[in-house]
Amino acid sequence: MRRLALCLVLLAPLAAAAQVYTYLDHSLRNGAPARTALLVAPDVSVSEISAGGVVEKMPQWSKQARENVGAALRRIGQGPGLHLAALPPLSAEEQHALDQHVALYNVVAANVHSNSVGGGELWEKRLKSGLTDYTVGPGLAFLADKTGADTGLVVIARDAESSGGRKAMFVLGAMFGVGLPLGQSFVVAGLIELRTGRVLWQSFDRSATSDLRVAADADKLVQGLFKSYPAAGEK
Repeated sequence: MRRLALCLVLLAPLAAAAQVYTYLDHSLRNGAPARTALLVAPDVSVSEISAGGVVEKMPQWSKQARENVGAALRRIGQGPGLHLAALPPLSAEEQHALDQHVALYNVVAANVHSNSVGGGELWEKRLKSGLTDYTVGPGLAFLADKTGADTGLVVIARDAESSGGRKAMFVLGAMFGVGLPLGQSFVVAGLIELRTGRVLWQSFDRSATSDLRVAADADKLVQGLFKSYPAAGEK
């Protein structure tokens, strides 16, 4: 799971700090109908980067960030266009299947984002032709059977915070013309059709200054994601 999550971390620097990247399935080109989507528990983690560049996951920081991202999503989920519903209790087998599909979506999301950033004219032509079809497979159909919902929202967030030593090294390096990467935050959300696994909508937002442990920062990043969600009737 940790290795898969790195796919998006490595892609994050490709995104401009103030730009949201969005993918929209051809079926939603004329706007998305109002719908209820199951909110998969957000996959959120926060790490610290040491002076020497060692990345260590911080459980308590991750817990705080998860709560902040979850609260921001609940506020989004009260809107008329996309209402977010909580997952029902799942068996161990069902939870395992869900976890596997979230991990798979992590890889698919990295591919979608890479094409959105660097796909160029060929990517734009494929989008307009309706030939794009990203999917995690039909393995989540049991959630549709269990709840009656037709879609699920998967949210993945990563935050890498620089230690005090890392920041000092950054300043020292800059004095000698050596650039050291500092931490950054990013959030990606994907709306998935449960019976087919098709990705209907994806949005990616990134910040080099936000801290997901801070509620206001998490809320700002999440709000940025959903500005691109296609309300009914929009083109």
